[in-house]
Amino acid sequence: MMWRLVLFVTALGWSGYSQGEQEYLTTLEKWDLFKVRASGPMTNANVQAACEAEGLWHPCYYTGHGTCTGVWTSECVKLDGSDGGSCRTLSVLSNSLCGTVNAHECKALDDTFVYQPGSQSAYGVDYDTGHWGMEGANHTDKYALCAGQQEYLTTWDGLTFYKVRVKGEMTNTNLVATCELSGMSYPCHGTGLGTCTSHWSSDCLRFSHTGSSCQNTLTFLSSRLCGTTTAYRCPALQNTYVKYPSGYHDSTYGVTTSGWDSSGYRSSDRYAVCAAQHCDISPCLHGTCVQALKNHTCVCDAGWSGEYCDTLTDICSSNPCLSGGTCVTEETGYSCTCPPHTTGNNCETVLHTDKCYRISADRLPNQEATMACEDIHGHLVKINDPVDQQVLAGYLDTGRNVSFWTSNKISTMSLCTCADGAPLSATSPWMYSAADQDMCVLLDSEAGYTGTYQPCAEEHNYVCQSEAVTCQINECQNGGNCSSCFGDSSVFCDCPQGFTGTFCETVDWCDPNPCPLDWACVNQNGGIYCAVPSRERTSSSSFCAAAPCGPGLTCKEDDTAGYFCLSG
Repeated sequence: MMWRLVLFVTALGWSGYSQGEQEYLTTLEKWDLFKVRASGPMTNANVQAACEAEGLWHPCYYTGHGTCTGVWTSECVKLDGSDGGSCRTLSVLSNSLCGTVNAHECKALDDTFVYQPGSQSAYGVDYDTGHWGMEGANHTDKYALCAGQQEYLTTWDGLTFYKVRVKGEMTNTNLVATCELSGMSYPCHGTGLGTCTSHWSSDCLRFSHTGSSCQNTLTFLSSRLCGTTTAYRCPALQNTYVKYPSGYHDSTYGVTTSGWDSSGYRSSDRYAVCAAQHCDISPCLHGTCVQALKNHTCVCDAGWSGEYCDTLTDICSSNPCLSGGTCVTEETGYSCTCPPHTTGNNCETVLHTDKCYRISADRLPNQEATMACEDIHGHLVKINDPVDQQVLAGYLDTGRNVSFWTSNKISTMSLCTCADGAPLSATSPWMYSAADQDMCVLLDSEAGYTGTYQPCAEEHNYVCQSEAVTCQINECQNGGNCSSCFGDSSVFCDCPQGFTGTFCETVDWCDPNPCPLDWACVNQNGGIYCAVPSRERTSSSSFCAAAPCGPGLTCKEDDTAGYFCLSG
């Protein structure tokens, strides 16, 4: 069961691109560097095509700044201000990522190729083999080094605005493609709300603005960013353009240092204004984004917190393991150590005699919960008598404040009934008077998991039930008995004495306990450890003198604390 933390966020920054198989590397002088999966031989043409397909640019073998122009052309990104102790782009990146200019020693750059002017092949490095200077024509389906440039502007009316570098002419077509490849939408010259529909089209975003008179998009952004409605005097908007539906030659509309520009098609490689609703750009790294009118909500997965669910917390603090399972924190999350006769990632499935119960992590209305159980070859749990209720209460952890639907009903004509309509053979508090309307019975956490009735449309967790049957194929080892339920999706092994594990695959040296006087027995790799109670320890020991270990096992004393019995 995943417990979630809710956080409200009103503004964010973002430097991600949404398309294709790509991996963010680092940022140099406002250029975001990515490795993008290419198709075919790693030629210059394919490297360039892979980048352009994602709306990205491509760097050259050299960075292009200062004197580093020997293997660089003007069509490539210029990494101004990069300080990597080398002219080679991959070396500069390696120094930033891995602290060495030897790119073939930087794992992040493994199988990455960069455009190499004057050659058919791109230039690449291989971390696994320690090679660099690889000829791309001899390698296929590796990664192209690409770059994108965008800058956060402001957040307003549920939208986050960015300026994104366009590759090519500043036409409406290129601007729209650039925003869409970046996973965003775009505004028009007009804002689109109320009477402000001049120079606006229905594919553009709508947003409100301050003041009673209409403002165009760039004027409005300028007033927020620079405190002036003269957009060409706002440094943040220099060389920035918006879609202009009535533009001549498909031209965008923008601002330069000289003033307004309605002929964007005459310019190239400038900036588009793009915008996204907060959830469009997937800001919640380990959680779910919920869009609101003016902001968004990050609902964090268990063990994560922070504005963007990017901070790992004590993932076991939420106690995600059910049915008495023990949570173990791991580097990438957690695992649950389940008690006997329970299974599942969160120990959510329980075998009890001839029945299985699966405890849900979802909240649903009663009817939808019924269908969810049927989908996994079970049915919503039946409470036929107090024993059923007591069995379930033993597995439903207290303290969670989570209640669970059953299949029992309260009708307008009768007392509480079972799923098949038969009367319930239970004592108070399961005996109800007739209800004003049909109601569904809940195992109520606040009432010790005894029954209360609630409107069936309410959303609660639920328990599914299935009959346990003998497995058609016995997956249990070493003579274990196999039972399955929920359409064979859950398998249980009843292990004979001396064996343990999910499939009875592990020898349990401590079953039965071979230690004398019922001392604690601990399984070791290839043997056991018998721990002497502290009250029985003396200043010296001679445990092994009595040859306490069985045949084939070697005794090794642990000072006065106990002894090991080890194989080999």
